[in-house]
Amino acid sequence: MRLRNKLFIQHTITIIMLLAAMYVVVNYTLSKSMIERDTQTLSQYYSLHRIEALKIVNDKKISIEQLFSGTYAPLIASHLASNSNFQVQLFDSEGTIIGDSSNKEDLIKRSDIEAALDGQTATVITEGEGGKVLIYASPFSYEGKIVGGFRYLLDLNQHEQTLAEMRSWFIGVALGCLLIALLASYSFSFFLMKPLHALQQALKLVAIGDFSRKIVVRSQDEVRELADDFNQMSEALQEHIELLHYEQGKQKKFYDNVTHELKTPLTSIIGFSDLIDKMERIDDIRTCNVYIRKESTRLLQMVEELLQASLKGDEAWRVQLERTDLSAILTDSMRILEPTLHKSSITTTLHVDPCEVYADPKRTQQVLFNVIDNAIKHSECTHLHIRLEQHDYQCAVRITDNGKGINEQEAIALFLPPEQKQHRPISPHSHGLGLLLCKQFMELQGGTISVQSHQGRGTEVKLIFQTEPIPPQILLQN
Repeated sequence: MRLRNKLFIQHTITIIMLLAAMYVVVNYTLSKSMIERDTQTLSQYYSLHRIEALKIVNDKKISIEQLFSGTYAPLIASHLASNSNFQVQLFDSEGTIIGDSSNKEDLIKRSDIEAALDGQTATVITEGEGGKVLIYASPFSYEGKIVGGFRYLLDLNQHEQTLAEMRSWFIGVALGCLLIALLASYSFSFFLMKPLHALQQALKLVAIGDFSRKIVVRSQDEVRELADDFNQMSEALQEHIELLHYEQGKQKKFYDNVTHELKTPLTSIIGFSDLIDKMERIDDIRTCNVYIRKESTRLLQMVEELLQASLKGDEAWRVQLERTDLSAILTDSMRILEPTLHKSSITTTLHVDPCEVYADPKRTQQVLFNVIDNAIKHSECTHLHIRLEQHDYQCAVRITDNGKGINEQEAIALFLPPEQKQHRPISPHSHGLGLLLCKQFMELQGGTISVQSHQGRGTEVKLIFQTEPIPPQILLQN
């Protein structure tokens, strides 16, 4: 079954279940509301009938016991029911119906009378001869004593007819809403599946190596996010493939260089080794050994140089700590960078205090070059302020620019490993160290590097060096 049909069936089942739940709730609420309204109406009638019954007692000069007797009770019941649409009954203190306004079923064997004689108002819905009947019974108290009670029987057939009509209207409206909802759902599923079909076609192209297809979705929903993720994935795959091609080309160039460069010394070594078998004089053999040793040494140096030039991800960096003048390194680094700073129209101020630290001068200068180079290339600054100051057993280098700055998330991402941030292509002019390697160099020297930046207010990079020695370490850059 296709996804579109599944969505349509799911929406249909959901809508039907919602309408069924609404039907039950509405039907129950309406029925309950009608019963409560009728009960309240009968309660009000009872209050009026009680007053009228007491008035009859006063006007006729009869006692309460006579009121609830076979002589007066039928007349009073008929009188009270004359202007109402319900049946009125009077019962005495023994629970016997002594007055009835009609000849309908009296429903005498009911628990409502017993409840009324116990001093409680009782409401009962029961089945009569003509349908459902609402019974309301209330005690009649006089001078603190229950002498009988009034009982009202209301035919609920009219209510049932009203509820039946409302159910018919509800079902009709519900069916109409269901039809409209299903049409809307079917149309919506068509627009929803359209970009998914486009994505399916694009995936087929990706499977054969074509990454040119881009999915365009204008809606602001998960489908848009899925399309954007696919486009990013396609671009990332294309970048990775280009990088693989670049690495393959670099590897081929490396092998070509090795083959070409090693051919000459290997040829010489083989030639001298062949001559040794033909020589008899010791001096000649020694001369050949000298040449073989010389060519072998040159071959070894060439291999080391080729390996150092080709390494980019598996290189072992060794930090050699020594006591050195950090101010001299900083001053020398700024002197080397002076032409670059001048070309970029960046002015500098340098405040340096004498400070000797235990560090690797080569790696320290590499960190300074990288930090300042980042400021030149990315900060869009016009001025750099560099300060070197000593605090207790540490020396701090603060490199502050007045550039555009970055937000907090970007500042945190500066020191993330490559697999946790967006891929940065390798270029022939970039060694790919980045601030992550600078951070590792600083930690190997017992120091730290931190960045504080605010958008529009510049960036400050702080380098901390130790004035006490630490054990040398080796960093493996993966």
